[in-house]
Amino acid sequence: MAITTDSRPRNRKTRLQWATIGSVAIGGLWATRILETITPYISWLMFAGAASVAAFLVRLWWQRRADVDRALEVQLGITILVASFIAADLPSAYNVDAFPLNYLILALVVAFQTRFAGVVSVLTGLVLLGLHTWLGPQPIDGVLLTTRVTFLTVFGALAFAIHGAEVLERRMRHRRDVEEERERVKRQAREFRLLNATSDSTLSEEERLDLTTRDAVDSVNQAIYASLSLLKTGLGCHTVVLMWLDVRGERLHIKELVSDSDLVIEGEIEPARGVIGGITRRREPVALEGIRPGFRGLSYYREAEDISAFLGIPVVEGGHLRGVLCVDRKDNRPFSEKDTHVVEEAAGWIVRAIENERLFASIEKSRHELSRFFEASRRLNSVLTPAEVFEVALETAREMLPYDVAAITSYDPETDTHTVEAIAHGEGFEQIESWKGESFTDNTGLVSMVVKNRHYLPYGGNLRDHEPVVFGEGQTLQGLKSMLVLPLIVQDQPIGTFVVGHSQAHRYTVERRELLEVVSNQVAVTLQNANLYARMEEMATTDGLTGLVNHRTFQSRLDEAIARHRRTNKPFALVLTDIDHFKNVNDTHGHPAGDEVLRQVAKCFRANLRETDVPARYGGEEFVVILEDTDLEGAVVIAERLRTEIKNLRFTSEKGPFQCTISMGIGYWPDDAIGKQDLIDLSDQAMYHSKHSGRDRVTTYASLAQKAS
Repeated sequence: MAITTDSRPRNRKTRLQWATIGSVAIGGLWATRILETITPYISWLMFAGAASVAAFLVRLWWQRRADVDRALEVQLGITILVASFIAADLPSAYNVDAFPLNYLILALVVAFQTRFAGVVSVLTGLVLLGLHTWLGPQPIDGVLLTTRVTFLTVFGALAFAIHGAEVLERRMRHRRDVEEERERVKRQAREFRLLNATSDSTLSEEERLDLTTRDAVDSVNQAIYASLSLLKTGLGCHTVVLMWLDVRGERLHIKELVSDSDLVIEGEIEPARGVIGGITRRREPVALEGIRPGFRGLSYYREAEDISAFLGIPVVEGGHLRGVLCVDRKDNRPFSEKDTHVVEEAAGWIVRAIENERLFASIEKSRHELSRFFEASRRLNSVLTPAEVFEVALETAREMLPYDVAAITSYDPETDTHTVEAIAHGEGFEQIESWKGESFTDNTGLVSMVVKNRHYLPYGGNLRDHEPVVFGEGQTLQGLKSMLVLPLIVQDQPIGTFVVGHSQAHRYTVERRELLEVVSNQVAVTLQNANLYARMEEMATTDGLTGLVNHRTFQSRLDEAIARHRRTNKPFALVLTDIDHFKNVNDTHGHPAGDEVLRQVAKCFRANLRETDVPARYGGEEFVVILEDTDLEGAVVIAERLRTEIKNLRFTSEKGPFQCTISMGIGYWPDDAIGKQDLIDLSDQAMYHSKHSGRDRVTTYASLAQKAS
């Protein structure tokens, strides 16, 4: 394989070198002319040499920057202008003013240069004029100097303007060529379904949706027609027709057909008629052969055709009947099993084409919404608790669209109750602040209607009622003209609403509503996740059977209690309990009855203890209670009350009714023990003393210590 190299950089360097040699040669030739009259023209000799050296230095500087084209252009311009000024000065020895030649040369040089090089050439001409005036053998008056400066500038500017117009025209032509090529590529990409027509960002949402739908329908129709054409040609059919069910599934209409007959109907077809009815009912292929002339069972013909063979295949998508694909022949050839398999494959391919277009449309819509959804999603994903979700949601909504009133409500489907969880408002709506936390049942208000219908209200975002009922009865909002109440839906279940309102009309356009719907969807998901997180946290700290805190949480609460009471120097009591003969309950009445005993005992604890006390399931049938700020006598009173309440509980099972008792031991901080484990151990010893002393009793460790002493 031959290896080639690009010779253009070398050629450019060679041209630069020849240009430099040319500059020096011109200076040399002029020096020869000057030798004849060395005195008056010695200044031009110095000038020509200096100009050649300057051009050479410019070339070296640009060549070091690897800008060879610009270096060549600037150096050639300087060289030509030096030669022009020297040539125009030669006739001055014969009293001939040839300086206007410089105007033409400068105009030609600038016309073929880039903008930067043209500016350099004009400045070079002015510099040369100044040097000619300063070093020339004859003085030049001010009027002539001003005239020459003006003409040099004007000629350079005119040439630059002409050149600029030409460059602009070339750029516009190039831009048109690029756009035409881009459109050609886009058109081919759309033809191959590599690009959708909705990629144009200048389209409105309605236009974008319309184009997406149109593209999808065109693509599906083309795929169906191609499939039917292949079936007709490949199987030698007389008619190939695809009948499709309407949205309600009540009527069939011909979606596409390829036929040699003019008798195919154009209207709707009853799904239960003729052979088609058997296919729609059983959803199984039907093949007929040897059909007698005049057979009227093919309901897609207006009149009887001399069809000899028929094959109908149900078109099923996801377990739902979508239509029927039928083929028939007139040449007395029946349809074989291989033909049936081919038609079934064609029906499946049609379904897959529709599914692909549906997926494509969904992806296109998601892509468009992603940019608007991203920021709200990022902020909402950073919160964990429901309160944080409410705060961030209201802040995000305020940044996206203006409102004077905003609120988030929650919905409990079990009690059919709505609760105003969060409210934000502007000036003039301070009265709604008191509605936060209030609950109301189902009514005719906007929030209830939105949850019930799972659709935003009011239609168009404009209020027709000047005092609409948004939340509960009597909670009317005055002064609002625009409003949106959006449902918060998770897994097709409403969990609340997002409410925004404004005092001006027509504030919530379709685009703004869609933007808020995106935010509302994310708020609903984030709120559901926050609720799940709260429940998981509760599960991590709560016993699932009894609802009391679990053993691990109890240990943490006991540490906190000891640390807190060390600071306050107030005592507290620890009560450790055990249900008597609990194993016999499980063995005699069954484990479900034992679980019910544990639940009822826990319920008794919650009902008879203060909110500051901490009941917990210690393990198995053992419970423990932290009695905050309680002396020993008070702890005994509380324990006896619990023991009595539990003893009075009645339980039933298949083996009959039964009762339970409980044994309890009390440790007292700091008199009995200061350390956590010591306090637990002493309470455990007191409880076991109750067990061994006949059960169903309360024992304090202090009483045991007194007896031992």
